[in-house]
Amino acid sequence: MTSPLIAIDSISFTAFCTPEPQGSMKAFIPKGWNRAIITSDNKDLKSYRQEVSKAALEQRAKVGFNDVIFTKHSPVSATFNFYFSKPDSVSRKRTQHVVRPDLSKLIRATEDALTGIIYADDAQIVSIKAEKFYGLPERVEVTVSGKVSEIPQSLFIAQDDF
Repeated sequence: MTSPLIAIDSISFTAFCTPEPQGSMKAFIPKGWNRAIITSDNKDLKSYRQEVSKAALEQRAKVGFNDVIFTKHSPVSATFNFYFSKPDSVSRKRTQHVVRPDLSKLIRATEDALTGIIYADDAQIVSIKAEKFYGLPERVEVTVSGKVSEIPQSLFIAQDDF
């Protein structure tokens, strides 16, 4: 008797780096140019996004996808857990990370890093759960779930394997 197959409908991974917030964007037009140059006021944002994107690409390949997992117009839910080191100067009584960076800016930076890799557009996110914690190593743990429209055969596993 063959075991029934079930599809995996989520992807989870961890990017080991210091979570960085999406900063304010600044635009300027150099003299003689006919287009604006847009820069971020957070110099570490680019490397953070690269680390998150790299971890997402590696996990996406592990589960058998060569392209975006959740195609355009597919609703997805996202969970982001951000971990920061706790400075020695912080009281042991403070158990939650209640200082900068802002949670909403961390979410924006992480959503943007996953666009075109896990989902086609971050506008597909219909539900988000996110928290900040103290913990080492510094990292972001990501889970994105939704309905996969085109499922590679490698995403199917036998129910007996659980």
